[in-house]
Amino acid sequence: MTIDHPVVDTCELSSIVFSAGFFDPGEDVDVGISGANAADASYSGDVADAEGALALTFRPPADGNGRYTVSFDGSRSYTALITVSHGHDAAVSCDHDPAVASGSVTGLARTGGDVSPWMIGGGAIALLAGGVLVTAAARRPGHRPTR
Repeated sequence: MTIDHPVVDTCELSSIVFSAGFFDPGEDVDVGISGANAADASYSGDVADAEGALALTFRPPADGNGRYTVSFDGSRSYTALITVSHGHDAAVSCDHDPAVASGSVTGLARTGGDVSPWMIGGGAIALLAGGVLVTAAARRPGHRPTR
C-alpha cells in the first residue's frame, strides 16, 4: 500500500494505492472519511480490479484543514492518514477540478499523464523506417520469398 502525496494543499489530490491481491477481485470496498468538514470531501475508485488492486483518489473539501483519515473496509481493512494545509494553492472552491466527483464514483484514478507528441512522431518514424527496410530487403537481387 502506498500513499501518493500524504500531505496536500486544499483542493489537491492524494492517491491511496493497494497492490494486486490486497482486496478480493472486483470487491466493492466501503470507504469512510473523517476530518474537518469530511462530508464535503470527495473520492473515486472504491472498487478493486480483477486482480484485487485498488487505487482511490481523495480530494479534501475546499475549506478543509488538518488531518483526515480514509478508512477502507472490505475483505481486509486499512486506515490511511492524509494531512491537508492551506498553502500557496488554497482555493475557495474545488469545483475547478472535475477529476474527482463528489461522493463515490467507481473507476481508476486520473494520473495526469499525457502522450508526448515527440513519442507519437518518433513511433511514426520508426514504423516508416521499418517499412523501408523490409521493402529494400525484399527487392534485393537473389531474394526468394519463403513458402
